[in-house]
Parts: sequence; structure tokens; C-alpha cells
Amino acid sequence: MQIKKIDESFLNELYKISQMEFCEESYSFKQLEECLNNKDYICLGTFFNNEMASYVIALETVDDVNILSIATKKEYKNQGLATSLIKNLMNYATSNNKSVSLEVKSKNAVAYNLYLKLGFKVVSKRLNYYKDKDTALIMFYNLQQYYQ
Repeated sequence: MQIKKIDESFLNELYKISQMEFCEESYSFKQLEECLNNKDYICLGTFFNNEMASYVIALETVDDVNILSIATKKEYKNQGLATSLIKNLMNYATSNNKSVSLEVKSKNAVAYNLYLKLGFKVVSKRLNYYKDKDTALIMFYNLQQYYQ
């Protein structure tokens, strides 16, 4: 497995993975293209023999790396790929004195438990946030920088 920056040559594959994982809540093709072409976004993928197996898209701000989307192809799930991508972002953020933030559906127990295991903490909730009226849990890693 190799983790590397996603470029436009993988845009179609990125879109397919996003559609399979998020259906109508997926980013549009155009939105994904804009993320790949904007220097403020971090777009990483895991690759096996030049085939993208998973991806993460995050927005980097002055003090935070906000994970916007993360997904893994069905045939590659439960192999630690999402964990590897998140740890990559966590290491980057920590070395640049930034926090890492994300939101997750309260009903997405698999993702929620992964984030807890990695050290994320729930700091807020957005009730009825998603189309299906699920609650969004706002989670942060490395918030100690704000309390120094």
C-alpha cells in the first residue's frame, strides 16, 4: 500500500468511490475536481498497484485540518486504510501545531468508534443535521493547542 496525493488523473475513480459510499450525500464531480485543484485542500489516497482503494479530503485552515470526506472501496474495507489516512493527517497537523476536526453521523458507529480509538473527542452536536435527520457529532483531535 502507498499513500499519495490524489491528482486529476484519479478524479473519475475518486468520484465513483464517493458515490458508492455516500450516494446522494456525495460531493459532485465538479466539487471533487475543485478540491483537487485548490491548494487549501489535502486530498490523499491509498493505492495498490496504482489502483485507488480509499481517499480522504480535508480542508486546511490556519489552525485546523478539517476532514470533509473519507471513504474506502467495499473490497478494501476493514484493512486499516482509513486509519492510515487519518493518522497521516494527524501527524501532519500535529507537526504544524494544528488540530484535526471532523463531523460524523451519530448512527455511523463504525466511523465514530474509529475516531474515538484514534483520540478524537466529541465537542459539539448538530441535531437533525443530515437529510435523514441524523445528528452530526463534531469531533476534534489535538485541541490542547487552544489551551496553552
